[in-house]
Amino acid sequence: MQSSRPDVDAAAAAIKGLWFPVKGSVKSLPEVLTPDETVQALAVAHHDGVMGVLALTDRRVLFRAQGWVGQRLVSHALAEIADLRWAGGLTQGALTLYVAGWAVEFRNMDKRDGQNLADRLQQWRQWYAQHTGPGAQPVPGHPLPGQPLPGQQFPGPAPGAGSPFNAPASDPAPFASPTPAAPAPQQPPQPSGGGGLFGRRRKEAEAEVARLGEELRARTADTEALRAENHRLMAELTAFAGADAARLAQETERLRRTHAEQQAEVQRLDAVLDVKVEAAAERAERELHGTRQMLHDMQVQAQEAERRLAAARSGLVVTDDVALLQEAGIYEYRHPLADAVAYKAELARIKDRYKTLTKNGRAVVGVTEWTVNGSAAEGRRMVRDFSKLMLRAYNAEADAAVRGMKPHRLASLVDRLAKSRETIARLGRTMQIRVTDEYHRLRVRELELTADHLAKVEEEKERRREERERQREEERLEREIARERARLDKERNRLVLALGRARSAGQAEAAQIAELERKLGEIDAEEEVIDRREANRRAGYVYVISNIGAFGESMVKIGLTRRLDPMDRVNELGDASVPFRFDVHALIYSDDAVGLERALHREFEDRRVNRVNARREFFHVAPAQVRDALARYAGQHLLEFHEEPDAPEWRASVAAARSTAGG
Repeated sequence: MQSSRPDVDAAAAAIKGLWFPVKGSVKSLPEVLTPDETVQALAVAHHDGVMGVLALTDRRVLFRAQGWVGQRLVSHALAEIADLRWAGGLTQGALTLYVAGWAVEFRNMDKRDGQNLADRLQQWRQWYAQHTGPGAQPVPGHPLPGQPLPGQQFPGPAPGAGSPFNAPASDPAPFASPTPAAPAPQQPPQPSGGGGLFGRRRKEAEAEVARLGEELRARTADTEALRAENHRLMAELTAFAGADAARLAQETERLRRTHAEQQAEVQRLDAVLDVKVEAAAERAERELHGTRQMLHDMQVQAQEAERRLAAARSGLVVTDDVALLQEAGIYEYRHPLADAVAYKAELARIKDRYKTLTKNGRAVVGVTEWTVNGSAAEGRRMVRDFSKLMLRAYNAEADAAVRGMKPHRLASLVDRLAKSRETIARLGRTMQIRVTDEYHRLRVRELELTADHLAKVEEEKERRREERERQREEERLEREIARERARLDKERNRLVLALGRARSAGQAEAAQIAELERKLGEIDAEEEVIDRREANRRAGYVYVISNIGAFGESMVKIGLTRRLDPMDRVNELGDASVPFRFDVHALIYSDDAVGLERALHREFEDRRVNRVNARREFFHVAPAQVRDALARYAGQHLLEFHEEPDAPEWRASVAAARSTAGG
């Protein structure tokens, strides 16, 4: 970059930092410099948020910024700078100049450029202090710093032989006083007179000197006026500062008083709050104590209620027949005997035993040393009468239990009888009246035998029902076999007559005779099947059916029928007792249908619906699972299996219900 001045170009070339952003400011710098002013150092800086170039000359420090937003110029004579501070960071720093009581700051300066400029400025200030302090001697041929030269436009020292800016860089003592210059040679005096060319020029020079002297005196007067104005402004500033200090002192005192008042108010409020908190704490403590006492009383009442409830429960007897039946499951006999007749005989023997205990006075006992009006006989009579009364009550309870006995109610009735005995003992505690253990055991055994007898009777009834059902099934089978034999005999006779006529006539074709003989062979085969079915009582059909409308999708019935047409049995099961007909998944004929049925029942025993009555052949099983089991057990006999039930009536009913709900 070239400017119109070599000193500016040299200083710009010495910039270490990035100066390209201030290129325009550097090029315009000669516009604000005087011809006799020399630039010593340049640095890029920011002042009041504006980026520009900071220049140090031999007369002043100036900041120049020029760009598309405008231009700025800040200038301070070297003699006006009272002090300076350089604060350097890692790569950048800031230079602060103190001018007329104000701080002028230049930021974001390259550390090297800023340090160089600050060092040069500090050298000038040291030199200036040496030559303006007490006893300073003027340099011959060079005025003291601060004395303006003729034609000088900026206050400050003029460059001379003794200035630090003119000292060589290698001069070890740039601030030493310069050597006095040799006196200039004396010119011969010119003749005085007003005539001639030289006399006229002399007069013009003297007039110019006089004019310059007047101008110097005028400027000196202006300088004095400016100094007086400066002193006045400083005095006003001091007065303002003093007034501000007094005002600040008053404000500080007022704030202190306010703070003291607020502190006292806070202390008063703290004391009031402490009193209120203590009162609230005492009140809460009293309420808590009352609540705890109430809780203790309620706990005592709850314990008493639990004790009474336990006592009341001890006097109750569970009579929920359904719950007892579910808990009992299949009835287990307490005293297994052969049949109902044996149970009846054992019951008769038990009755004879406890009747004997009653006659011998061993059913109920009481105190023997009881007296009434001093009479022991009256006392024994009273004890005997009360004992009979207590025994009558006990027997009434036992007889009622026997009459109302159901096998699944045995435990509750035994419990009821035991509590009756305990009640008698409690009521007769004064006379020590109680039912003996032997008598109570016999009555309990009577209840158990009664339950066993009833269960055995029911079992025999069920067995007889099954036997009657089996006999009816056998009778149906015999009737079906008889009907089928009659049909086959009739068909055989017809075919035999037709075959005889065909052979005797001699006109029948061989094909017709063969057809008649084939049909006779089929009849013979059917008769063999009937004979085998009649001879083999275990042969029959195992059926797998379901009723999705009545029992859902995951329940099937696995049963056996020996009828010639197994669908007759399926149709009987789908009578009016169920809302929809059964759907058939499989019909498997087997010579050992009984064994196949038992194998399937064992396979799904853990999924049986009725765990009490094993004759109810319903299972919680999907049809596909039964199909897999049949494939293992039935083998080649499993010819066809329908996994998805048709259920036409149920599906039609569901569709009708949906249409009704939607309409």
